Order: sequence, then C-alpha cells, then structure tokens
Amino acid sequence: MIDADSVPPMPDDEPAGNGDPDAEFFDATPILKAIADFAWSRYTSRLAVLGCVLRRGIALIPPSVKLPAITGAAASLNFYTVTAGASGQGKDAADGAGFDAVDFFDQQRELFPEARQAGGGSGEGLARIFRGRKGQPPVTAVHVMFNEVSKLGALIDRQGATLESELLAGYMGQRLGAENNSKDTTTVVEPHTYRLCLGVGAQPENADFFLSRERNGFPQRFLWLPASDPWCPQPAGEPARALTPITVALPAFGSGIRFIDVPERIRQEVVECRWRALVDDPGMDPLDGHLMLTRLKVAVGLALLHGGLDVDEGFWWLAGHLMLRSRQTRDQMRTAVEARRRRENTARASARAEAQVIVETRLADARADRVLRAIKRKLAAGGETTEGDLRRCLDSSIRGDFNAVFTVLVDEGLLVSYGTTQKGTIVWGWRRG
Repeated sequence: MIDADSVPPMPDDEPAGNGDPDAEFFDATPILKAIADFAWSRYTSRLAVLGCVLRRGIALIPPSVKLPAITGAAASLNFYTVTAGASGQGKDAADGAGFDAVDFFDQQRELFPEARQAGGGSGEGLARIFRGRKGQPPVTAVHVMFNEVSKLGALIDRQGATLESELLAGYMGQRLGAENNSKDTTTVVEPHTYRLCLGVGAQPENADFFLSRERNGFPQRFLWLPASDPWCPQPAGEPARALTPITVALPAFGSGIRFIDVPERIRQEVVECRWRALVDDPGMDPLDGHLMLTRLKVAVGLALLHGGLDVDEGFWWLAGHLMLRSRQTRDQMRTAVEARRRRENTARASARAEAQVIVETRLADARADRVLRAIKRKLAAGGETTEGDLRRCLDSSIRGDFNAVFTVLVDEGLLVSYGTTQKGTIVWGWRRG
C-alpha cells in the first residue's frame, strides 16, 4: 500500500510540469505513474484512462460503503464521468485501455469479478437490472457506458422516458424504479442497495445535451475528462513496448454499513462550499453544485487504487487536481457549444439575407413588386391570414400576378404556415425572426 502521507499536495491552480499540467499528478504515486505509462503505451489520454479505471474500481465497492452525512444525508459513492473529444480522438480507445490497465484482486489474491457492464436503456430497464429479471438474480453493481452522448440523449428525450430522473437519483444512491400492483412489474430498488457507475463519451459540439440540463443538476454529477493528451510522446518508429496490467489489491470491505472516514479539515471545506451554494453566492458557478461530493468520490476512488478507502489530505488534494481538470474540460465544452451556436446563427442570418436577395431578384418586375408590397401591408395590419384574403387585398390590375409572387415567397420560406382555420384552410404569416 502507498503511504498517503507521502503524497505531495496539489496546488489549487494549474501546476507547471514542463508545460504538462498533469505531470505532478501522475508522478505523485507509483500507481498513478503506472496508469499514465499504460495509457501512453496505448496512445490514449491519461486522464480518460484513469476515469475508466476509477469507474471500474468504485463499481467494486459494496453499496453499503457510503460517504458520511457531512451535509444533508449520507451519500452514495455512485460515480459518473464524461470523456470529451472530437470524433476519432480516442474516447472508446481510452475505455478499452482503462479496462486493460488494472487488475483488481481480493484479499485472497483472487481476481475480483468486474461489475456487470451494460450499454444503457430505459429508466425502467436500469431499475430492472438491479431488481432482477425473470429467472435472473438481482444485480448489485452495474457499470453503464454510452460511447456517444447522442444515444443517451435519444433515450432520455423519448416521450415518457424516466432515464434522466433515474440517473439523477442513481448518482445519490436514492430509490430507483416504480412500485406497481403486480409483483412481476414492480421495479423498486431501495436506497443504498446498489452501485451504479456511468461513463459517457461526448464530442464538444454535442455538450449542449449536458449543459442544457443544468437546472436539473445533470451535468454537475459528472467528472469531465479530455480524450486528448497533447503531452503524449511521439512514436519513436519502433513497436510500442507492451505493458502488463497494474495489480491493485482491494481492501477488506467488511460486512454491514461502513462510512468513509473524512478528516475534519476536509469536512469544513465541504461545508463551506455547500454554504456558498445555499446562499446563492454569485461567485460560484452553478455547474459546481456537486463539486465537493464528486471530489469526495474521486478521493475514495484514488484511495482504493492505493489499497484503502478512507480519504486523507493526500488523496483529497489529488482529487482536487482532477476537479480542476474537470472544470477546464467542461468550460472548453461550453465554449465549443457557444461557438457552434454562433456559427448556426450566422448561417441562418446569411441564409435569410440570401433568400431576400433571391426574392428581390425574382420579383424585380414592377407589377410583382406591387403585389409583394400589398401582401406585406396586409400581413402587417392583420398578422396572419389565409391565401384567399391575401389575394383579395390586391387591386384587380395586379391580381393575376398573385400566384407567382405567393409561390416565390413560400418557396423561399418567407411566408410560412401557422396552422389552419376551423374549416381547414391554411393560415399564412410572415416568417418570424
């Protein structure tokens, strides 16, 4: 076991390590250094690989092991991560390396069985996995992975879907499922009786799936990690050296409820952060609502990799570095979303301007221009109306040109349908925005 007291504390600001912000972190202990070396031997991100290893390790901790009620109630160790990277940048590769990097052994030196892996489904399906299906026993621990956030989004956005609410509850270890009249359809999973770890891959431009759910507390429940690693050494032109998995001996979990030991100074830091959120401190980013809870979970995961469970100053500071990198990654994702929205708005404005030019060109004829101006006046006065009313507002001398002008306006998207009358006649209006 690593002596946690020998772990150098990480500063709150980004460390300097020959330009590598993660050098001091991964050099802090032999285990972390070995995970970094393994990740680079597979040409994957050190942080993303570590995220997968932490999910795997925490998934092995029994649900009866909990964080103490420092604020609110006792909290679950259930743990979520987002791996952010462009297509082809290595999100899936990092997960693959994360599963190969570490072998977990029990106290008898036997390989510890992995938590059940699942690809995700409905909220009812998630609860059913823990509850047990017909002919299958209940499952205590599940490691769910979505290699692309679009799949998770499609499942959550289905009408009547409960997956989002179940994941929100699952992070806290709260009750899952629903109680029905029939025993066969009841899916209730009681609080703190299950272990759920979740990994999601996301391209930066798709991060609005998370960020748009800020009010629900969804993005706050994730540790955000980059799939890129600019400091990975360049290949030397020879085959990469194959590394064997790192061996981690799990601590004795014991039986019955166990609370993680958290030193008083760390408890005070957690309380201070909770107080700031409680009083709506304007200097606190709303996305940091679960900052300390996630940091505690990360610290426990790091302790597990070093043969223990309890949080100390060394693991707390190491977890602080990961939270710093998480905020940086999340902010980069937020910037990418905003940039995409600006591009889309610019494209829409350009398209509107181009459509206006086309209309003006196609309606350059004096008679057509009179028709266009008459339609605009009618719509400005009444807002929305039928095609027949638009036709009747024209002077008889230009009514014969109405069809051509009306078709152009509809084709270019300047006139749009806003429903129908009681008789089923389409109501038209000028495009808004």
